[in-house]
Amino acid sequence: MSINRLGGGESRLETGISYLLIAGVIVSLVLEIIGIIFFYRSYGHLAISQDARMFIQGHDFFSFIYELFQGKHVAGNAALFMTAGVMVLILTPYIRVIASVIYFGWEKNIKYVVITLFVLVVITVSLALH
Repeated sequence: MSINRLGGGESRLETGISYLLIAGVIVSLVLEIIGIIFFYRSYGHLAISQDARMFIQGHDFFSFIYELFQGKHVAGNAALFMTAGVMVLILTPYIRVIASVIYFGWEKNIKYVVITLFVLVVITVSLALH
């Protein structure tokens, strides 16, 4: 039930989660910038589009991701990159919770496994219903 501490008092979990969250935000930002560049090159402006193809659509978040990778709901490269950036940003905390469950399971800390599994179920249900 010990959480291994590093030099500055941080656990490996805290350090790993920090890197995960930073990486998720950076990847999301890069995808958004690429999408904005493609959008500007395609349309010549950065005005918000009212085109229905530019909006996230689908029964729920997971079906939207599935349909996105099948080539549905995307109005071109710009929307694909911007949508992927938003997906990465939304999935980053989800992956963080999965990493926490794995870490606490590895450490055999049943109390925190149960708590993080509950959080994972709540997030999963939330994404599945929206």
